[in-house]
Amino acid sequence: MKTSLSSLAFVVCLVVTLFTAKLNGQESEKVEFRTLFDSQKPLNISGFGGPILEFSSIGKDEFAVSVGGGGAVLVNNVFFGGYGTGLATYHHPDLKMYDPANSKWTDYSDNTINFGHGGFWAGAILKPHQAVHLSVSSKFGWGEISLIQEEFNEKHLYLFEDRVFVVTPQVEVEANLARWLKINVGVGYRFVTGVNRTYDFYSADNVFVEKRNLYKAKDFSKPEATISFLFGWFW
Repeated sequence: MKTSLSSLAFVVCLVVTLFTAKLNGQESEKVEFRTLFDSQKPLNISGFGGPILEFSSIGKDEFAVSVGGGGAVLVNNVFFGGYGTGLATYHHPDLKMYDPANSKWTDYSDNTINFGHGGFWAGAILKPHQAVHLSVSSKFGWGEISLIQEEFNEKHLYLFEDRVFVVTPQVEVEANLARWLKINVGVGYRFVTGVNRTYDFYSADNVFVEKRNLYKAKDFSKPEATISFLFGWFW
């Protein structure tokens, strides 16, 4: 019995000794503490900005050009920043309103449609080291649709303002012209929501018929294409 207990004690001591030696060996090795956010890729931070030309349509497929610009902080292949753009071409509404208080019709067809928006801009660049590569981005902005009435003193009055929200996802092709300059050509779709301004519609014999939307979302939600010259520092 004593021999069995001695043998068991010897085996237990041997196992504990070997296990302790193994732990000490592991602790002597250099162990790197890792987290989910660790990356072998160095963190590169820079920025860029430049003018943006947007080509789309307004209303019943009238060709439209918007002019603006944007800028962003570039962290490795991902960027985030802001933009702003406004309609540069002239478009006129087919709109007449009746004022029952004055028994008078007013023609607004000589006014100009105003459409501008701005907000956040974010995206990612795919294989930016290649001379020609792809990127994807989206713009999320707030803006306004209204009519511009120009007085004789050249003061612009903004009539029937309607606040809207605009989302524009895009796919783009970029070409590196220099380490500090590249050209970006993109195609996407402009979604415009929140178009809800209405007016009282009267028949030709001055009888109220219904309330109608002054602007329609489908007149501004259109496919679009952009050309941008981006200045910054690209690696």
